[in-house]
Amino acid sequence: MTQSPYTVAIVGRTNVGKSTLFNRIVGQRISIVDDRRGVTRDVIARVFEWNRKRIRFLDTGGYEKTGQSEIEVGIRQHIEEAVELADALVLVVDITSGPTSEDEEAVELIRRSGHPVVVAANKADNVKREKEGLADFLHWGFDHLVAVSAVNGNGTGDLLDAVVETLPERTAEIEPDDEEDLIRVALVGRPNVGKSTLLNQMVGEERSLVTSIPGTTRDPVDTMVEREGTRFLLIDTAGIRRRGKVEGIEKYAVSRAQLAIERSDVVLLLVDAAEKVTETDAHVFGLAYESGQAAVLLVNKWDLIEKETDTAGAYAKEIRETCKFLAHCPIVFISAKTGQRTHRIWEEIRKVYGSYTLRIPTHELNQSLEAWVGRRSPPGIRGRHPNLHYLSQVGVKPPTFVLFASNTHALHFSYERYLTNQIRATYGFEGSPVRLVVREDRERDQRKRSFGASERSRGK
Repeated sequence: MTQSPYTVAIVGRTNVGKSTLFNRIVGQRISIVDDRRGVTRDVIARVFEWNRKRIRFLDTGGYEKTGQSEIEVGIRQHIEEAVELADALVLVVDITSGPTSEDEEAVELIRRSGHPVVVAANKADNVKREKEGLADFLHWGFDHLVAVSAVNGNGTGDLLDAVVETLPERTAEIEPDDEEDLIRVALVGRPNVGKSTLLNQMVGEERSLVTSIPGTTRDPVDTMVEREGTRFLLIDTAGIRRRGKVEGIEKYAVSRAQLAIERSDVVLLLVDAAEKVTETDAHVFGLAYESGQAAVLLVNKWDLIEKETDTAGAYAKEIRETCKFLAHCPIVFISAKTGQRTHRIWEEIRKVYGSYTLRIPTHELNQSLEAWVGRRSPPGIRGRHPNLHYLSQVGVKPPTFVLFASNTHALHFSYERYLTNQIRATYGFEGSPVRLVVREDRERDQRKRSFGASERSRGK
């Protein structure tokens, strides 16, 4: 058991370097950094330890009090929620420009919170700039004012010392160290397919910024949910477009989404029911398949579709034909907006995660292998025949099997596919990829261990 971390929100107006400072503190390039305004939209969280204090830092969007667009209002609400949740705040300002009216608006927000504050005067890249610019912020009257350079790291140690000093005394909450029961779930799909709306529906609160504008979510957003004794880490990702249509800052969002897929156990693959299945969907889903994650296909916005006899069956058939590599995945027709059938998602996640982590004893596998070869012997290539020795499962996440054989150059790829299909047909593995690796094994006694050879001798 470990102490639950304190929460510190990094706030400030746009383009003062909040995300650069966040990345510098946690030691990873997690938040997207760009010179354009309003890049960070969702709240990004990472835990970092300093002076034996575990701190969950929150990177927030640029605070603008007057913006009235759908996105600006959503960003402002998220910042206000992060401030409310925090134990302490880091107000980031630009030392090169001095206080601005937008800085004053951010100061007004954090004063209302009543939380302890550390002012980080960023872009203090040289001693002259630090000496001349720091005094401009003293009139706010905050106890802690630290000059930092998020780009080169100067002053970040002093900043963290000040943050730890401001943390309030409280009875530490305890959270478990063991992550064996944690299922990581990434929500993936094209822009505007409803990922953030679904995340909010599953969590039960407005956690991820939801608008009608495609491409709103750019950073992966982690949210912990516990249901019926099982913990789930939900990761909302930016919508992935095809490579040829990825422009500007969106290239970062694509790489973030791919990283989110790779760190997940189960991927929820969302399709917009109104737009049918596209090549882009197949490309997006292929990323998850190639990474080796378990998957559930979700057809969203099903409430908007006019139903006829077996509408769902026809739609499922279309998905199977377009994405043949996901034929093993369950399909659920949902409405993230209304909550229709979203409760089934939890059941499917558990089911495919069970497949994803399933282990088959070696003796059972080899009994099955003998039966599979008995039904269909490997045909061979150019008169040469492979000898199949034995089959063993060597890993999970995804389930991975090694077939030891001799004359492997004579084993046709279609027979490897046959064996993979037999593994799935015999043991299930619904929603999970199955990997089969063939290895040359010359040391085995082929007369005793070779299923392929024994079957051919029976046929003579």
